[in-house]
Amino acid sequence: MQTAFKSTARTLGVTLGLSLAGCQTLAGVSVERGPTPLRSGDATASTDIQLRNDHLVASIAVDSAPPWGVAPGGIIDAAPVHNGEPARDKVSLIDFIPNNWSSWPTTYQEFTIVEDGPERGVVEVRRDWEGVQLTTTYTLAAGSDRIHVVTEMANDSDKAYDDILSGYVMWPDGGHLFGPAGMHGTEEGPTDQAFADWSAAYDENWGFVLHAPYMSHIDYDARDLYLQHDLAPGASRTFEGWVQVLPDGSIARAVAAEVERKALPAGQVSGQVETASGDPVTTPVIVVERDGQPYAWALGDQGRYQLQLPAGDYQLYATARSHADSTPVAITVTADGRQQVDFNDVQAPGKVRFQVQDSASGEPRDARLTIREGQMPLVGFLGKTTYFTELNEVGQREVAIAPGDYVFEVAHGENFLSQATRAQVQVSSGETAKEVVDIHQNTAPNRRDWYSADMHHHSDVLDGFTPPEYAIRSELSAGLDLVLLLDHDTTRNLAEAARLTAARGVPFIPSIEISASWGHFNPYPIDPNADYQINSGEAPIQDIIAQRDALGADAIQVNHPYIKYGYYTNLENGTATGGYFPRFDLMEINAEGEYEKTLRKAWDHWSHGERVYLSAGSDVHDVWQHRSGSVRAYAQVAGEVSAESFVASLRDGHAFVTFGPLVYPDHLFGEDLTYPEGEQTTLGFDLAAANGLATIQLIGDGGQVVAEREFDDAPTQARAEFDITVDGDTFYAVVVEDSEGKQAFSNPIWIDAMSHRPAPEADGE
Repeated sequence: MQTAFKSTARTLGVTLGLSLAGCQTLAGVSVERGPTPLRSGDATASTDIQLRNDHLVASIAVDSAPPWGVAPGGIIDAAPVHNGEPARDKVSLIDFIPNNWSSWPTTYQEFTIVEDGPERGVVEVRRDWEGVQLTTTYTLAAGSDRIHVVTEMANDSDKAYDDILSGYVMWPDGGHLFGPAGMHGTEEGPTDQAFADWSAAYDENWGFVLHAPYMSHIDYDARDLYLQHDLAPGASRTFEGWVQVLPDGSIARAVAAEVERKALPAGQVSGQVETASGDPVTTPVIVVERDGQPYAWALGDQGRYQLQLPAGDYQLYATARSHADSTPVAITVTADGRQQVDFNDVQAPGKVRFQVQDSASGEPRDARLTIREGQMPLVGFLGKTTYFTELNEVGQREVAIAPGDYVFEVAHGENFLSQATRAQVQVSSGETAKEVVDIHQNTAPNRRDWYSADMHHHSDVLDGFTPPEYAIRSELSAGLDLVLLLDHDTTRNLAEAARLTAARGVPFIPSIEISASWGHFNPYPIDPNADYQINSGEAPIQDIIAQRDALGADAIQVNHPYIKYGYYTNLENGTATGGYFPRFDLMEINAEGEYEKTLRKAWDHWSHGERVYLSAGSDVHDVWQHRSGSVRAYAQVAGEVSAESFVASLRDGHAFVTFGPLVYPDHLFGEDLTYPEGEQTTLGFDLAAANGLATIQLIGDGGQVVAEREFDDAPTQARAEFDITVDGDTFYAVVVEDSEGKQAFSNPIWIDAMSHRPAPEADGE
């Protein structure tokens, strides 16, 4: 059976009312149209396509908007089937990307159901990207845990595409990431060192593996697997991959699939796992290393395990949640060989109880607790390397952890208010160690009415990995005074975050990241109950800016303006929908977002008298891997501190942004100072830096350094004054650097010059 229908970038010319069948176990493959059966799924349109067999469910977006402004045609929901019941959606996007970010600009998408089972389900998606025609075919066979994906790129234009990155991407909803083997821990780059052509996203009860034999380059922690290539006019290229859906976090299933796919010679390894006291480890994990690098792992059951490996030399060790690893064992696997490898020295967990407090007052402090020395689990669901104190028991945290000797780094407001404290902890199996940690705070900005927030922080929607409670814990541990939360094109977690912050008594700034493929924007503070209906994949900048008022916000921020999907980058490339529309309030200094270019652009705006001010955000998605508030905005708020008062001060430029140093000006940033032309005055600043001060620069018109001062012996506090002569209307801002090279950037102080010319005489008498 063949059913075809077509969608343009703005309209769909057909309505299909069929719904997915119930949740019974399928003997074969089902291909149907309708909303996804998966809990928390995003494919809600009647025209969306559901692929299903007894292993998996996957939803292809037809009329439902994919995330991040990507064009329809990819998988936006997927999950394993457990005992005939589909699990919760665990996929944000699996799709073919032709240009290392998005499939826009596009003018049409066509969908054809080529086969609807029962032996195979085949769906063909045709769409365009610029002058290139993209044809992707999804094939699911009965009894298979893999969707076979093939995409042809055909360049029908006269444009030559040189040195582009194209291929499949796989972005999970939460969980953990692994791969490719040989490159684990590498965020991006060529795959010369990889010895597997797949990457995985997983948690204890689910997993996804993207097999990509074409790949030559990875990006975004191997969520994107690309080929670096050219595509000449009239040329075409075919990509082939497999999306494997796992019922649990046993990544060894990916190895077994690779063995089958490549017909590799392989053998079987099995055995049992016990603790040092002789007790079976209920759910053991066997980690496999190859050439000294993590390769895969298998989950066992009731102390037993089994796995398949390609012929070769490996090292294995056994572990479990919060257990100490066993002694490693070296093995050689031969083709069709079978061997038993047992482990009997895994150690059961111990505990450590932390109490974190201010060294001077003894008051409890929110803190981030990071293992710097000691066992660090490879497998994400077996234990963390970073922990946070409790939300409502300030300064307290008890952690179940593998026995052994550890060094923890304990931090509250690290690099801003204090330096981290190192704590040595010894943990024994079955016992609880107690550790009291003092934090030495060097400055107290609240006493001067300065308050801080991270104006770009995600939770666990789409590409986020952090539940709201842990986002809040992390932000408070960073020493931030207000909590902000947002996610891409959704307000899903704002109600929960509002409830948690209210219970703690912390001001909350609700926001949303409007995520077009050519620019991201944050309005704040928004009304969490406002009706957000804009399609960021299609909306022009004018409609996006209008959301500031539609959502009840007081300001809107341009996020990471100069990254590849930043607004200013796309303005320069001519690819920002709606062009230049200078009605935004703030530009973000982003932790990793080409912020030097943003700073230069801000200085250029100010040199032309344009009052677009700086904000700052870490853009953290995973608080266990990245630091909340690593860059932040400090605003002066006189009186009650609330979301509204903080944002008003930020919007009006009464703020500075910082990676560490703190700046307390005599004249408030964003203020207008009026002096007669030629008059001399002094701009003064009190400075603080937990890492010690290095330099301060005074910046003037055109972004030029007007004056500079260096500090000897890296003091943690200092005073700087600059004498200036008023010579026309201008601005002054400062850049402060600490001894670690971390910088702070202020908004401008405006200088308005009064002319000495006498006023004209009045007409008349």
